[in-house]
Amino acid sequence: MTKFDKDLPKLEMRLDAFFDAIDDEDYKLARLIVKKAVRKFPRHPVCFALQGLAAVFIDDDHTDGYLFFKQAINSGYAPAFVYFNFGLCAEKSGSIAESLAAFQNALDSASPEELHQYEPARLHLQAIREQLPKHLTLEQYLIDAKIFEEGVVLLESHKFSEAANCFTLLLKSQPEHVQSCGNFGICQMYLGDHLSAKRAFHRALAIDPDYRLAETNLTLLKALEDGEIKELPGLGITDFYAEKEKTSNPATELNQAISQAVANEQFNSIEDAQAFVENYMNEHNSSPNTDMLNLTPSQTHKLLTEPFESSDLLSWQFSNVTKFTSAPVYWLAVNLIGALGADGVKCTANGNLPRNLCRSLFDSYVKEFTPNFIVSKINKEDDFINLHVVRSILLIAKLIRKHGGRWKPLKSTWQLYERIQHGDKTAATELYQVLFQTYATEYNWAYISGNESDCAFYQFSIGYSLYMLRHLGAEWRHYREYQVLYEQAFPDQADPVSELSTIEFPSQYIFHFWFDFAWQVGLIEKRESTDEKRISFSKEIIATPLFSELISWHI
Repeated sequence: MTKFDKDLPKLEMRLDAFFDAIDDEDYKLARLIVKKAVRKFPRHPVCFALQGLAAVFIDDDHTDGYLFFKQAINSGYAPAFVYFNFGLCAEKSGSIAESLAAFQNALDSASPEELHQYEPARLHLQAIREQLPKHLTLEQYLIDAKIFEEGVVLLESHKFSEAANCFTLLLKSQPEHVQSCGNFGICQMYLGDHLSAKRAFHRALAIDPDYRLAETNLTLLKALEDGEIKELPGLGITDFYAEKEKTSNPATELNQAISQAVANEQFNSIEDAQAFVENYMNEHNSSPNTDMLNLTPSQTHKLLTEPFESSDLLSWQFSNVTKFTSAPVYWLAVNLIGALGADGVKCTANGNLPRNLCRSLFDSYVKEFTPNFIVSKINKEDDFINLHVVRSILLIAKLIRKHGGRWKPLKSTWQLYERIQHGDKTAATELYQVLFQTYATEYNWAYISGNESDCAFYQFSIGYSLYMLRHLGAEWRHYREYQVLYEQAFPDQADPVSELSTIEFPSQYIFHFWFDFAWQVGLIEKRESTDEKRISFSKEIIATPLFSELISWHI
């Protein structure tokens, strides 16, 4: 038996006493326990762990905690609690790779009875896994992290060839690792291979146009080659993993907050820990979020997933609406059904509506809604895109069908049409409701644009977008204000407006949700912007009286 083994039971009793003192908030006693243990067993690994605990729990010094826990592990004392606390300290010190590896070691070394104590470690690892590219495992990520850190150390030591080998190896598993590209370029720049350095910097910028370090180094290379400078200045290096972890991410921030809260508690069972996390999540989901116009996360989730079923948030009052007859989608639907007639009309060879019918409807539509609209002659249904959309909606809603080479309304649809023509308001609101809900939920908005993923989210966010209209729609506002609020709530959907000279082009979200859907169903009006610096597509929007009639908010 070694001296380490012989002294271990005594020191583990002192560990228990230390934890008891911390639980009782008797920090003076806790510090005394550590002081006496270190005095008697100055180089014992358990004493390194005790000093790490004292640094964290008493002094809130995670830098010293990091050093003591690392020394304990390197000296052969590495139970789960040491790995876990080392991981917390490493994270606060910016050593993300070490932190993740320590959390994994804590979970691996914990007994089944201890696992609930290390729920924060599992949450940290889960958050990282969710952010990794699909092809990259957490294990490979940790390996790459060590390789990257080794490369940075070599680079700072001016060992450029060895550092370049590290970054080359990492790029094999992560070809779009921005800083490995940049740092490889730095190595080649200082080794004198300017062509390889330029290629590396341009590759980094192709991956991330905002990677300014690559731009700076390209400028330095040009200055060197043009004779403006005689030698390269000092190195400029940034830790990719630390910077990535600093990037704001709501999911990661929530996981970190849960982890910190759990770390400050003591649980008797995994059920207690799970109940604590559940309560924490419930409180989080019930707290207003300023980025979401003071909606709680649970309210936002319901608006996104169940806009037509969330009666506690909003009520759809289709039976009460009166101002929908001027909505373009309703006007086109009624006039198309009327143009088809009870017996229908013959399809074109491609199965579309006949040209003369499309031209006639287009001429009436332009006079009704866009009198200043200039367009070339309508030769086919696809040239009148709004008609094509309405025909698709009527087909999806099973109000019309193509049968025997003819487009015709169903018998029930024609009866509904005749009731509308006789002034039956119930029939009219029934048709409007079917058109609205089919357009909102069943018609695929990407059918025309082909942008499947983005259009799906625009359509998915109908409840939230209309909640924005509730806040902004009382007066004329430029569509940029809606874009800003949308990106504030959903930063991953950022698609800013673009400009060409004085012509401003709205984002795809503005086009598809506001100028197409919201205007077609009659919830907004749009007009040219009063901003004299902008022309063409620069527009302002305002909510219509129909919007107030249709939706009653309970938030």
